[in-house]
Amino acid sequence: MQSRRANSESFDGPLTRSESTVSATSDLTPALNGNTSTVGTKNPGTLPPRAVDGFRRKALTRKRHQDGQLIELQNGYAVRYYEDHEGQRVRVQKFLGEFGELPTERAAKNVMQAEMVKVNQQTPIPSRSTLTFRVAAKEWIAECESRKLKPIKASVAHNWKCILKNHLNPLIGELSLSDVGNKTLRSVVAELSAKKLAPATIKNITLVVKLVVASVTDDDGNQIHLRQWNKKVIDAPEVDEKAQHTPSFTSDQVTSIVKTATGRIQMAAILFAATGLRAGELLGLEVRHFDGASVRVEQSVWGGNNRVGTPKTKNAFRFLDLHPDVASLLKSFIGNRKAGYIFQTSGGKPVTQTNLLRRELHPLLNSIKICLCGFHAFRRFRNTFLRQSHCPDALLKFWMGHSAKGMSDLYDKSSEDLTYRRDVAKAMGVGFELPKALTPKAKKPLIGRNGRQAKTAPMEAVA
Repeated sequence: MQSRRANSESFDGPLTRSESTVSATSDLTPALNGNTSTVGTKNPGTLPPRAVDGFRRKALTRKRHQDGQLIELQNGYAVRYYEDHEGQRVRVQKFLGEFGELPTERAAKNVMQAEMVKVNQQTPIPSRSTLTFRVAAKEWIAECESRKLKPIKASVAHNWKCILKNHLNPLIGELSLSDVGNKTLRSVVAELSAKKLAPATIKNITLVVKLVVASVTDDDGNQIHLRQWNKKVIDAPEVDEKAQHTPSFTSDQVTSIVKTATGRIQMAAILFAATGLRAGELLGLEVRHFDGASVRVEQSVWGGNNRVGTPKTKNAFRFLDLHPDVASLLKSFIGNRKAGYIFQTSGGKPVTQTNLLRRELHPLLNSIKICLCGFHAFRRFRNTFLRQSHCPDALLKFWMGHSAKGMSDLYDKSSEDLTYRRDVAKAMGVGFELPKALTPKAKKPLIGRNGRQAKTAPMEAVA
């Protein structure tokens, strides 16, 4: 009797039936690692039922390697195989081609074999992952910070860590990553909406969830937890760009701020409003970056840990041409210093954004009854003023550090013409009234053991 082969999940080698007969009560345990097992022909029920699909049809293999099953349809050929879908094995049928493209069965088998090579290269997904969302998120941030291709900034890492600590880990931190899907994200959105968070904040938080799920890959870089995110199921609130909080100063407000301020906050406010610098870029400026007529942006200071790094984007590396009056004030502020940061502490380190904002700008805004806002309000003021003054678009994007979008922007070389840039900077102006000289900050009175003590004049020498 001829032997008959069948594919089985429990056997790696071929399974044969010999012509010899054995009793039904004999040991029928098959051997592994390619060894054959001999069973009797009188008891065909000893074979696993899933090893044979019908009497003459070849079974679809259920182990890691699949050969596939060629199916002849009315209009062409198709192949059947199994895929893992959310922990369940699902049989898939894929159309290979019409009879005109595949005239013979041999041609159809060649196409089927090429398709099955792709299927067999995929690593099987476990039915349930033991990796939790908390552990996967920690590994994801560490990889984003250490990778060579576009490592994330320190501010981005800090923002993501705060999102995980305050919102996601308490809700889904101990949940298996394989269970984080549309329904889970819908429950997260419901909890965030109950906290009255802004739609833009909820969008950023859900983005972190999606990035963490997509970060887990196999050794070949293929994503393990494939997800088809459904907006209707997640039901996140829509972000209305017009309703977002984007405060900006007016010309009168900037004039009032500059006149009332003293010391370094006065010079900082002038530079913010006259250049549109980001806060980290301004605090990262050193004396060597100022040539008497412009400042060169090539580094940035992040306020969270006062770390000096690169600017936000590639377009942020730029020269900012100053109005002559602003350049004169900056020169007087620097004085005789030859090195160090333009805005620095007594220890020579850059001033932190938090100290400059909460200890100097916000008290100043309160004193002149202007709503509290951040340094970006100066940047919006500068961008608005340049647009209203009909500044050339190429220079506006260059000075603001924005990217070029169209081909005409790429062809325009106005930003490389130094004389033209400085002429336009002088013609545009600053949009607010500049003081003729900087106002020094009032010195604090000396404080002794018995309270405040005024400085006493030196005693005259006794004749």
